[in-house]
This record gives sequence, C-alpha cells and structure tokens, in this order.
Amino acid sequence: MCDIPQTYLEPILYKAAAKRGSKIRMNAEFVGLEQDDDGVTATIRDRLNDTTFTVRAKYLVGADGARSVVAEAVKLPMEGKTGLSASTNVIFEADLSRYVLHRPSVLYWVLQPGSNIGGIGAGVIRMVRPWTVWQAIWGVDMEKAETNITKAEAEIALRQMIGDTEIPLEVKSTAVWTVNNMYAGRYSAGRVFCMGDAVHRHPPLNGLGSNTSVQDAFNLGWKLAAVIKGQAAPALLDSYSAERQPVGKQIVTRANNSIADYPPIFEAIGLLSSPDPEEANRRIAARKEATPEGAARRKRINEAIQKKNYEFNTHGVEMGQRYRDSTAVVPDGTPEPAYLRDPELYYQATTWPGARLPHVWLEHRGARKSTLDLCGHGRFTLLTGIGGEAWIEAARTVAQHYGIALEGLSIGPDGSDAMDIYADWFRISEIAEEGCILVRPDHHIAWRSAGMVGDATAALSGVMGKILGRG
Repeated sequence: MCDIPQTYLEPILYKAAAKRGSKIRMNAEFVGLEQDDDGVTATIRDRLNDTTFTVRAKYLVGADGARSVVAEAVKLPMEGKTGLSASTNVIFEADLSRYVLHRPSVLYWVLQPGSNIGGIGAGVIRMVRPWTVWQAIWGVDMEKAETNITKAEAEIALRQMIGDTEIPLEVKSTAVWTVNNMYAGRYSAGRVFCMGDAVHRHPPLNGLGSNTSVQDAFNLGWKLAAVIKGQAAPALLDSYSAERQPVGKQIVTRANNSIADYPPIFEAIGLLSSPDPEEANRRIAARKEATPEGAARRKRINEAIQKKNYEFNTHGVEMGQRYRDSTAVVPDGTPEPAYLRDPELYYQATTWPGARLPHVWLEHRGARKSTLDLCGHGRFTLLTGIGGEAWIEAARTVAQHYGIALEGLSIGPDGSDAMDIYADWFRISEIAEEGCILVRPDHHIAWRSAGMVGDATAALSGVMGKILGRG
C-alpha cells in the first residue's frame, strides 16, 4: 500500500520517467515472460485493440504493485498473508478550515460513537492540500475489496466523520484496499527483479511504503546501470536481494505491529465500552472527571498513545538500514556498532561499511551542502581529509582503470574541496583525517579505511574490484 495518494503520485512518476528517456505505454498489460541466458522476452497486451506484442530486454524489473503479476510469473516465494481486513481511501474536496485552522495538522483521528465509520466509529482524515483537499480512511467489510464503495456511500460516511451534514462536499474518488502482511523471501529470479509493493505488502501505517520503494529503486538502479555499461559483473546484481529483502521484512512487520497498537487506545478512551452511542459518549467524557477512575483512565490513554510513537517516529526503521553480508560492501574488520538507543525509533549515524552515509552540513564552493548532496548522482565518491591526498590520486587512477565514475573529495577545516564548518564531519566520520570512506551511488558506505595505507591505489583498486565483481 503506497502512502501517497496514487491520483497525485502517478502523473509525477510518469513525467519524470519520460523526461529521462522512458517510453510510457498506456493501456498496456503485462501477460508473461520468458528468460534465457541473454535476456528476457516479455509479452504485452494492448488492451485497446486486444493484440499482443513482445519486448526484448537484458533485464526486467517488476514494479507492478501488491498484485504483482511479474512476481507471480517468476514464482518469488512469499511469506505471510494478504486480505487480513479491508479499508477505503476516499479523496474528497471540502473546506474544513473552520474545524482545523485552530489546530492545523496533516492527519486527524476521528472518533464518532454510533457512526458506521470503520465499524466502530473511528477513521482518519488526512490533509492533501490545505484545507480543501483531503484523503479519508476507514475500515470496511472485506466484500467491498471486490466491489468498492460508491461515492454516495462515501459521502454519508464522510459527513458522519466531519459531523456536519450541510457542508459542501465532493467525493473525487474511492478505492478499497486490503491490509496485507506479506513479504518476498527473495527479490529476484534470474534476470527478473521485483521491487516496491510487489515484494513488501503492508498497510500504510508508518508511511514506509513510498520511502522503501524508492530505496529499492535506488539500490537496484545503479547496479543495473553498472552491469549494462559493462562496468560490473552480473554478480553485482545478487547483492540487491541480499540487501533489500531484510529491509522489506522489517517494514512489513513494523507497519502491521502499528495496527495492533490502535485497539488499546480505543479501549482506553472508551470508544469500545458500549454498543450504545450515548453510553459510549458518557464513558469517553468520564476521562475528564476529577475522580480516581478518571485519573486511571487518563493514565491508560496516555500510555496507549505513547505506543504510537512507533508509528510516527520510527526514524531508525526509515533510515537505519545496515547492509550486512553483502558482496557490494567490503568490511573493514571492525564489529558492527551497538545500538545506543531503540533501533526502531532512533537513527544512529555511523560510517560502518553497509550503513547509510550520515548527513553533515558542509560548505562547498561557497554554498552550504549536505554530505548527501556531494555524493550519489550515479557515481561513487571517496571522502578523505587532510593528509589523504594519496586517496584522491588513487580515486583518479581506479576510476580510469575500471571505467567508472568515482570522485575524490577532501573534507577539512580549510583549503579542502568541502569545508567542515562545524567540525561535525570530524566527529562523526569515525576515521582519522588521512583515512577514507568509499560511498556508493545509493549513499551507502561501501568500504572505509581508518587511516592511510602503504599503497592507497592498490587498496582502493582491490576494494572496487570486489564490489564490481571484477577483482
């Protein structure tokens, strides 16, 4: 389940892909594929004239969502279950400023005892454009997963959620989706690779869908490019599944755990206390009373709500991926750093090989830039400091030898390619100034050297050969 409304996301993706040379073919449907030692032949059906044609490619990427036909075609092993429950996304237009301007937010929980929203009188209203375009979400019967809900049904539920039967309101679209708890055991089969919702299927809680899908693409994209250009051996592609599959499993588990954290909140508030709306409202109101019972209720509510911290602030899950046991990462012999705080809630910056490059503000050519902006862009980057001139020269030599894009950058207090204006890089790099950190095109650390070595070029060349499968 993608956490950005598809109505707004798809045109952006199509435009970006076409701008970069992709051919966008609408009203076309993937039928099947055959692969051999040299490539993949995909059969496509034109749904307008009901004819089929084939497309031949070296590799095929299945980014076709939670009902992935590509993943099914290559029989990727799936673990978990789908269709655990159903909810609907409704895009609607209504000026709700009178209800939200005094407490502006991007998402509102709505509890209305006696309404039919979500079966228990609970739903979510999420701001798309302030304060007139919204997305509402609530639970529906599983039978609606096949039939969808009508705009008329949606309008009734929306007016119940808003609590205003007269407000002008227009339902733009409705879409029912199922809660899934499923992930692929591996992400590839031969020359076919799957990514995004095709291999990790989960509810939108935590907002991990788009982020994780983009990370999949970032990971696979540079590797495919290197192999197709002849810069890397096909073995490099084996690291895609090895690196991303554990991440997919983690985010599926996290999103589903977040669903389980809702009933305790509803129970503590009193929403589930009685089928009678008046009695439920009375018990909900009792949470404000200056009584021992009221105090106990408030304590339970606050404790239950605190668990939602794992839905709204899981920075560790979003950014703390560490690629272990990958052929596209060369260990430096140091043990993995222990987590100092909850690894789900907190991102812990480290340059340990396999981890994400830490963000640090630097000054580069008179402008403030992040380390993330200085790296990536389809190339490897080698970061060093004062005394690391041999690494810069090694980067030039290795780039030429392997025919790859590899840029060496020096970070220091002055006279370097990038100025460490706050000494943050000095503190966070975890290496000596004359050491180096090799950053992959997807911003993950490929390798590092704690200090200078006898033959920097030989060391860097050996590392790059291992990563590219050419060593």
